[in-house]
Amino acid sequence: MVLLQAAFSFQDAINYLVDIGVYDVFLPFLLVFAIIFAILEKTKILGKDKSNINAIVAVVVGLLLVVQQGIVQIINAFLPRVSLIIVVILMGLLIIAMIAGKEYKGIQGTTLGVAMILVIIAIIFALTASPSTGANWLTSSDRETLLRIGIPLLIFIGVIWFVVSKPPQRSPQHKNIFKKLAEDLREED
Repeated sequence: MVLLQAAFSFQDAINYLVDIGVYDVFLPFLLVFAIIFAILEKTKILGKDKSNINAIVAVVVGLLLVVQQGIVQIINAFLPRVSLIIVVILMGLLIIAMIAGKEYKGIQGTTLGVAMILVIIAIIFALTASPSTGANWLTSSDRETLLRIGIPLLIFIGVIWFVVSKPPQRSPQHKNIFKKLAEDLREED
């Protein structure tokens, strides 16, 4: 008697789901439906106790989105990268919690600004790194886009900071930013 041995592979199951359109049709529809339905239920734009109408509107918006394959491709490319960023941030928070212990009260002052800049750099790296090689950090089109968006954004943020910030008062205790950063780091320990 010959026993049939069928090898089960999760990769084959995923490939089957891709082949039948789960990732290109069903999951984007389900995501958009859930988001639109939740927004309509929370805001009550169409009225109180109108879940049936909210569901119909959410289904229509979800189906209209699925027809636009360009938008679906953007969603399919964007969401895994966002998931990667969330995992990176979560791991960073876990490491901070392990090192800081129970008395940690958060990053403040200049250290917060430096940490935010490092997080932005990490997010840009996570969004632009090639998953296959990891070496192709930025393509030429990525660089152009970052320059076209980043430089005006930095200028805008700088102008806002300059207008909103109080003028520095010179005193004998005036310290440069690096000394202040070093003191902030020592205080956190």
